[in-house]
Amino acid sequence: MTPPRDLAVEPGDWLGSIAALRDEGCEVFDFLTAVDRGQVIEVVVRVMNPATKAATMVWTTVPADAAELASLSEHYLGATWCERETAEMFGVRFMGLADQRPLLLRARLGRPPLLKESVLVARAVREWPGAAQATDDGRQGGNPSRRRQLPPGVPDDFLRPDRSGLDQSAGTT
Repeated sequence: MTPPRDLAVEPGDWLGSIAALRDEGCEVFDFLTAVDRGQVIEVVVRVMNPATKAATMVWTTVPADAAELASLSEHYLGATWCERETAEMFGVRFMGLADQRPLLLRARLGRPPLLKESVLVARAVREWPGAAQATDDGRQGGNPSRRRQLPPGVPDDFLRPDRSGLDQSAGTT
């Protein structure tokens, strides 16, 4: 099997490039996913030609604050599930996708969970020891007076009283 061919396209050429690959014999849809690169979301799809066993990875980037792409579901039936998952987890909107129901999340509250700017609430609301054991910092006898740390990815002011005295989590004083 040969290594997959990489093809980078502009968002406007996304659907046309995939349709051209399908016409060339890439009839097998393997996967579609996204990667948060900060200011942009990188979306990748992998399709295969079953006769030659050659795979092609098609990449594009969309602005993180306006992530929209054309849906591939008309060309590949298997794309529907992956597009729904990518929409839910990364906030990419697939234009023309008929089935918009959520897959894993019951309610769309806050930011999509796999974006780097999304805070993992389960980490933020639990006490975080900083180190698994008091002696993990290498000192004998531990460090019982060490400052409690926040888990990675949680901003310092998340779920803490703000300057006005309002609790950000409940909206009350």
